[in-house]
Amino acid sequence: MTDIIGSIFSSLDYVFNPIIALDPNPKNPLLTIFVIAFLLSILTNLAQKYLMDHEKLDSMKKKSSEFQKKMNAVRKSGDAKAMSKLQAEQQEFMKAQSEIMMMSFRPMLVTIIPFALIFWWMRSSMLGHVYVSLPMFPYWTVLTPLWHSIGIYGGAPDLNVVFSFVGYYLPNAVGWLGWYILCSFALSQVVRKLVGLKSAF
Repeated sequence: MTDIIGSIFSSLDYVFNPIIALDPNPKNPLLTIFVIAFLLSILTNLAQKYLMDHEKLDSMKKKSSEFQKKMNAVRKSGDAKAMSKLQAEQQEFMKAQSEIMMMSFRPMLVTIIPFALIFWWMRSSMLGHVYVSLPMFPYWTVLTPLWHSIGIYGGAPDLNVVFSFVGYYLPNAVGWLGWYILCSFALSQVVRKLVGLKSAF
């Protein structure tokens, strides 16, 4: 198992080290993480596009929504006969809900292992030492201090460590994971359009 992971990490080094070398700031390669976020976003959206039947999914969601509205209306009316009839349809409703859930999980089941390996590699490579200084407004708007306090971004960066790595102080700094998440959010809608998916909003 260790040999397999080592081989995967060596392959990722082979692919991404040249990109890091071409990064405008190879010592703090923000652009490389942006490129990885872009590639992973494409992978995620392609999985969603080809592993989900979107017409069927939309149809099932519409039927489920209509059933839920009917159920709420009948409950308010107190019509026992209508309620009994709807309860007979409830099995189909539950089946549709189950299909929606299973279909939504397919892309995650395919992408979870590649994502885990790439994140593990990023953390153990020099990308794990990437820091970026955010302007004050977005730093507080995206609740960065909160994520640092609960360890989502691996804890608040030690500015002395940041200085020793990048060679200058970075106020309002986030690490590689925070920067990756921000890049992913920024790219998500663009990539969905590129691969021909509807907006998520």
